[in-house]
Amino acid sequence: MRRRLFISSGSAVGVSAVLAACGGGGGGGSQAAAGESSVSSAVVPTPASAGAAIPPAAVSGPNRYPFGARLEAYRAGVMPNNVSNASMDETIKRSYDAWKAIAVVDVPTVSGGKAIRFGNSPDALAVSEGMGYGMLITVLMAGHDPQARAIFDGLLTTVRARPAYSIPHPVASKYLMDWKLTIDGSSSSSAGGGYNAMDGDLDIAMALLMADRQWGSDTGSWNYKQEGINTIEGMKAYNFMADGTSKGLATPDVSRTSDYMIGHFRAFAKATGDSWWSTTVIDRCYSLIDRMQTVFSPGVGMMPDFIVATDTAAPIPSPGFRGDFVDTEMHYFANAQRNPWRWGTDYVLSGDARWKNVLDKMMVFFERDTGGDPAKTATGYTLAGNAVSRPYPVWTPKGVVGPQLCGAMIGGEHQSYLNALWTYNAENFSTTYYDAELQLLPMIVASGNWWNP
Repeated sequence: MRRRLFISSGSAVGVSAVLAACGGGGGGGSQAAAGESSVSSAVVPTPASAGAAIPPAAVSGPNRYPFGARLEAYRAGVMPNNVSNASMDETIKRSYDAWKAIAVVDVPTVSGGKAIRFGNSPDALAVSEGMGYGMLITVLMAGHDPQARAIFDGLLTTVRARPAYSIPHPVASKYLMDWKLTIDGSSSSSAGGGYNAMDGDLDIAMALLMADRQWGSDTGSWNYKQEGINTIEGMKAYNFMADGTSKGLATPDVSRTSDYMIGHFRAFAKATGDSWWSTTVIDRCYSLIDRMQTVFSPGVGMMPDFIVATDTAAPIPSPGFRGDFVDTEMHYFANAQRNPWRWGTDYVLSGDARWKNVLDKMMVFFERDTGGDPAKTATGYTLAGNAVSRPYPVWTPKGVVGPQLCGAMIGGEHQSYLNALWTYNAENFSTTYYDAELQLLPMIVASGNWWNP
């Protein structure tokens, strides 16, 4: 199954990006759309070590972790030190407000339902990937946005109203989401077909666990924690092999690297008491990525969008047309561009040196390739480190640059590039789907405002 995003920019040119399919998740496309905002922030030098203790702020009201409180210090890594915490927070607030005004919409066919708009697609209102992003963002921005919980609950209402009904498993078919909704927000065989996109469900589950910690599950209409556990169990039953390998589509030997959400897996283990998530799954993810970097991208550190032959002793980068059914699956492209965000986010809270090792190789390459200027980032790379152009000339690299913020947080050796990345994202924030989310969420992490459930 294929999904494409069409975005207009006030011209006849459309942007089409192939995302994920049933049982996997998807990448996305973006371009500088008409009305896209640019949010700038004043530069105020200040040191910021991610490992330094941050005094807890006074907490009042229903939000236990209000945005900006920084109640949990990061265990490892560094934060931007060319701006103050207050400056970063103001940048994020302005960016969030601009994103929210465009991204959050009502769902015509779901009473009380909200959705994260799938760009300007003429035939799809939302995809589960975007729903997961929206739920993560709103639970983190509670305290700034008084409507955060209402929006979150509206998104969850839509998620549960549109289950992945075609999955032949009683839990997965009820608690995983149909990956693509038609323009009126309904399900159809011609849209998502009743199958799930695992990246969306992974973020949805994580956001539900975070909602339980943010607001509790004993008030309101939803038991967030139980809903999160239900989704986790559905994914374990349908989206993973026993050895911890994530699978895509109906083909068990296809695995997408951007589904390796290490911090999520640790949270799943904690919530369910099932150590399989924090041992078997994470170990398997690392072994696959280490092989991709060592065998197929030595001296560069890239990894492909998809890995195939995962049921053998010698997995390889996809030759193409196995995951998203496109010829770029062997490259660091529309899916893998999210990886530095996922792994850097985990590292600053877990201190797991394996992921620092993975990210260090990547960040050394990015700094060398761009000369320290994030604006020179290509929109994709081969595993040999050669630039790959998207098939549309208006595709910007913002969604490639954003996730690098978290990758550069792994240590002081990348401090200068981290600072440059912050400045670039703060001054070039997009409100276009996929770019926006892949800038906003990493900025939240880089500012010290991420926390685990």
